[in-house]
Amino acid sequence: MPLISKFLKLLLVFSIFAGCATAPDFRSNPQLSEKIKTTKSIVLIPLRTDVYQLTAGGVQEKMDEWTQQARRNVMTAIQEELGRKPLIYIKPFEESLLSSEKAANLYETSALYDAVSSSILFHTYGQPPDLFPEKIKNFDYSLGPEIKELAGDVDAVLFVSCVDHIATAGRKAVQAGSIILGALVGIQITPNMGTTSISIALVDANSGFIMWYNAHSSGGDHDLRNPLNTTTLVKQLLKDLPI
Repeated sequence: MPLISKFLKLLLVFSIFAGCATAPDFRSNPQLSEKIKTTKSIVLIPLRTDVYQLTAGGVQEKMDEWTQQARRNVMTAIQEELGRKPLIYIKPFEESLLSSEKAANLYETSALYDAVSSSILFHTYGQPPDLFPEKIKNFDYSLGPEIKELAGDVDAVLFVSCVDHIATAGRKAVQAGSIILGALVGIQITPNMGTTSISIALVDANSGFIMWYNAHSSGGDHDLRNPLNTTTLVKQLLKDLPI
C-alpha cells in the first residue's frame, strides 16, 4: 500500500507539472562540474515504464503490450543518444540476471526514486509556496549509497522513469464534445487527452547523489509507443546532459 500511495502521489505531481511546464530546464548538483570529469562509464537502469489506456469515463487500464513497446523505445532512444558521446562507456543492465537481494534493492530504489522525484518536482519546478529557490541553487538530493550494489563497477547510473496515458477514440470524442458545450455556455474547458511524463537522473554510483536531473510532462503531445516521437522527446531531455 505505501508504494501504491507514492505512485499515485507521483502521478498527481506530474499532472500538476504538465499544467505549468512543457520543456523545463535541468537541475544539477553544485559539484556536477567536478564529478563529471571522472565519469567515464554509465549503466542505464529503467525504474518504471507504464502505459495506460484512458477510457471515455476516465478509467485507467494498464496495457502490457504498449508498456513493453514504450520501454523498448525509451531505452533504445537513450542508448542511441548516449552512443553519440564517444568518451563514455555504456554498460548494459540485465535485470533478469539480478539476484533476489539485488532485485529487492531495485524495487526499493524505484520506490525511493518516486519519493525523491516528487520532492524535486514540487520544490524546484512547482509554484509558490511549494517552490524553494534555494533548493534549485543548492540542488542536493540523494538515493543513498545502496545503489552501488546495482551499479557495479561504473562511475554513474542513469535512472529513467516514465508513465504514459493514451486516450481512446471515445475519450477524445467526449473531450471534444465537452469543449464545444463549454464554448456554447461561455466556459473554457481544458481537454484531458492523457499525460506523458518522463524523468531522468544521472546519479553518482558511489555516493548515490543526484548529479543531474531533468523531467518533462505534457498532455497529448507525445506517445511513447511511437519510436520517432519517443526519440524526439529523449533528445530534448538529454540535450544538456554534460557528458
